[in-house]
Amino acid sequence: MLTALIGLVASFAAVWYERRPRRRLIGYRVQMAIRVGNGNRRRRTQAAFGLLNDLPGISDASLVLLRVENYGAQSIVESDYTNNGPYGLTVDAADIFVRSVVVIPDAGQEHLLGHFAGPDSIRYHDNNIYLPRVPLNPGQHYKLLVLLDGDGSGDDMRVRGGIRDGGIVETESISVDDRPSKFSRPARLITVLLTVCVVVLAAIILLPGHARRPVGCATGALTVAGSTAFAPVMRTVADRYEADCPDSTITVAAQGSEAGLRDVAASPSANLTAISDGRVNAGGSPNLWGQAAALSTFALVVNDRVGVRNLTADQIRRIFSGGVTDWSGIDPGARGPIQVLSRTTDSGSRMAFDRLFLGQSSEPANSSPGCTLASSSGSEFCLLSSTNEVVAKVAAFSGAIGFVDLRAARKAPNAHTVAIDGHQPSIHDSAYRFTEVEYAYTHDRPVPRSLVDSFLNYLITGPGRSNVITDDDQPCYTPDNLLRCRG
Repeated sequence: MLTALIGLVASFAAVWYERRPRRRLIGYRVQMAIRVGNGNRRRRTQAAFGLLNDLPGISDASLVLLRVENYGAQSIVESDYTNNGPYGLTVDAADIFVRSVVVIPDAGQEHLLGHFAGPDSIRYHDNNIYLPRVPLNPGQHYKLLVLLDGDGSGDDMRVRGGIRDGGIVETESISVDDRPSKFSRPARLITVLLTVCVVVLAAIILLPGHARRPVGCATGALTVAGSTAFAPVMRTVADRYEADCPDSTITVAAQGSEAGLRDVAASPSANLTAISDGRVNAGGSPNLWGQAAALSTFALVVNDRVGVRNLTADQIRRIFSGGVTDWSGIDPGARGPIQVLSRTTDSGSRMAFDRLFLGQSSEPANSSPGCTLASSSGSEFCLLSSTNEVVAKVAAFSGAIGFVDLRAARKAPNAHTVAIDGHQPSIHDSAYRFTEVEYAYTHDRPVPRSLVDSFLNYLITGPGRSNVITDDDQPCYTPDNLLRCRG
């Protein structure tokens, strides 16, 4: 993280340096300084012909190209020059005499010549040039081509003067014969720094022996209790979390939604969460705090000897409330006693089924825990404590019907699912009514960055969501499922 932060700071610093606010500044630089006369120098450095070899009154000529520009971020007007008198800037050519000056404006800015039009707008005397107060917008410039006479090339010219709330600076330049660099010095430094950051980051990631826990991992042991129907999904997510976060242990101990919620409500300090098939009324346990995690599909399953393939909601209510006890009361072609397999009252699946199909109707008073009759001894209403028990009894009893999650129903031997009001069990069919939201409950809101908080974030909005995407379940936090989970 520190390496990445250094890289980001370097990038932002480069952008800031390029666009940083600056004062009013006049910049100048000598762009060319060449001796063009032979003079009386001891060592000749060029060959001159014609007038340049014999300029009247000039013994040792030099040509200098001087650039004057607005180098700041603000416009400069005539009143910003603080020199006394009519002139704004003074060019000092050291010990070389000024013989002639030509003003060259910025391309497309020929109007700047108007400030040099008067007879006294520019003056030169001995080794000084006095320049007028030229208004310049940021980036505007003009150049002076100066003919000098004396022992020197003029490359040490200086510009003097005063600027309100600013100053005059000499800027960098290269001669006309130098080859310009493809990258400036700051650009080279930034490039080297960013390259070093990338190499260091690659080494951190790729070198062996430097394994680090992913961001969001927490250490410790956590128990996931509650729904037996959703337990297979939770085991898959738990295994993946342990693989991604090796310093943690996640145990899935499903014993029913209601039992898991009781444990959570009674254990404020434990690393414990419970999965419930559906939202619970927390009035009796105000410290329960739940989050919608997934949308699950449930199904009715019947023994393969029962030829029924579709049931209406009313028929389901009559079967599970004891209104009909023989299959002939549902389908004249089907005969035999109905053995109803339901779940105990601490089951979230049972609460979802009652809410969706029974409403105010109640189950038969003669319901019994387990199943005491043989598979063909007559009708019975059994209360079972787990999904696996329902699957096993449906396969064993020839007239049995029960409800389990669709994942378990698909694997049930000697049994098949039935449609409800003509709709086959499917998580993708919004008209299929036997679906329920899986909620993750904790004792009060999880402490941020704790193991409970980390695991639930992993399950609900993190990588664990991909393990919830099956033919029977869907994560709540997707664009397609948010409304369904809230509904």
